[in-house]
Amino acid sequence: MAARIPRFNVTLPLLLAPLLIGPLGGCATIPFDPAPVVATPHQLPYSVKLKLGPLGAFIVEPGATMIADPGLQNHVLSPVDSLVSPREQWETAILQYVAARQTFRRVVKEGTADLDLELWGTIYIDPSQAFDFNYIYAARVDAFFKDPRNGRLLKSYSGFGKAVGEVARGGKDDDKRPVNRAMHAALNDLFGKMEQDRRLASL
Repeated sequence: MAARIPRFNVTLPLLLAPLLIGPLGGCATIPFDPAPVVATPHQLPYSVKLKLGPLGAFIVEPGATMIADPGLQNHVLSPVDSLVSPREQWETAILQYVAARQTFRRVVKEGTADLDLELWGTIYIDPSQAFDFNYIYAARVDAFFKDPRNGRLLKSYSGFGKAVGEVARGGKDDDKRPVNRAMHAALNDLFGKMEQDRRLASL
């Protein structure tokens, strides 16, 4: 069983492996679970070719998620690469989420579509300001719609989510639930914004 990381030692990077879910020793990883997904009643009249862009997870300064500065990237202490590996499983899971949501008429990974859609994802882990407070997980997902003919950016959106973790964290079980909850909340927020934007429906 992985050793617990002391709350006061947040500047130590978590041990090796690429970025979004996984145990600290680099053994089996924890892919994002796309379920459950509720299909939207506000489907957009497009097919999209989906691509997953940059994906990252980071420890931030204690209490950073509670301050007014929206730029959590300005408060990063160290990466947590083990949380976003293997990338291929994240790509598959995000594709499953988008397909099940039914925001678009059709979703493809290869081939042609009406629009190109690129998603960027980031998880921020806040140790909180006291050793007996719970960890806070904040997720951000950015979406970029591009013209498949010339790559021109057409529209962009951002979705945000937050979840409460354990008082201490040391292995995959401590991260799995809050990472999934935060990412689900961010994706739901993101796609809800798309579905309610009448300008997107008439590109």
